[in-house]
Amino acid sequence: MSEPIIRTENLCKTYENEGSKTVAVCGVSFKINKGEFISIMGPSGSGKSTLMHLLGLLDRPTGGKYYLFGKDISSFSEDELASLRNEKIGFIFQAFNLLPRLTVYENIELPLIYGANLGARERKERVMQALQDVSIDHRKDYFPNQLSGGEKQRVAIARALVNQPEIIFADEPTGNLDSKSGGQVMKILEELNEKGHTVILVTHETITANYAKRILKVFDGAVVGDFEVSEEKRKRAEKRKRIK
Repeated sequence: MSEPIIRTENLCKTYENEGSKTVAVCGVSFKINKGEFISIMGPSGSGKSTLMHLLGLLDRPTGGKYYLFGKDISSFSEDELASLRNEKIGFIFQAFNLLPRLTVYENIELPLIYGANLGARERKERVMQALQDVSIDHRKDYFPNQLSGGEKQRVAIARALVNQPEIIFADEPTGNLDSKSGGQVMKILEELNEKGHTVILVTHETITANYAKRILKVFDGAVVGDFEVSEEKRKRAEKRKRIK
């Protein structure tokens, strides 16, 4: 069996503020294999977003071990972590995080300008492919304020895809969307997983979590459940958010 793409051993994150300590995540151990579609589910304040930040290299753990692609990330410099994030990881956030003064095309191109060493022609090919992957190419010259919520999230997904990441983290990607738009976004994530991307979804909604094939349930900073989602539950989730 191949090395897990993600492996944690007693992972912990503690925040200190004016002498007091807050334990956000502690004692978390699990493995994620390449090509999985996993939901990290829990209520507000459970530690699920902190866990995603640790797994996505947006923050460093204060205890335990984290192995990404078989490498212990504790020995990595900040520059090395930034490079790994840009090359291997894509992020989708609830708030979209689009730059209002840039067009859809320019928002998606931005990670390539700051990260990948590509010429203008290859950047254009990457951007157009990402736009087509989420069916938003007809809006490439629009600005974010000219888009619906669902369209903004499609642009955010395209931006996450443009560097061709192996892992996609989606933090409450349907939180600001109506049911129809949310269903469209989840369908896109399913299709990306089918194409080989490892998808890690953070959500507090059971219906959204059930789109995944496996759920890590988080409560008070600990993983309290790790179970597969039945095909019946997955179909029920799709039906509840079905595009009408």
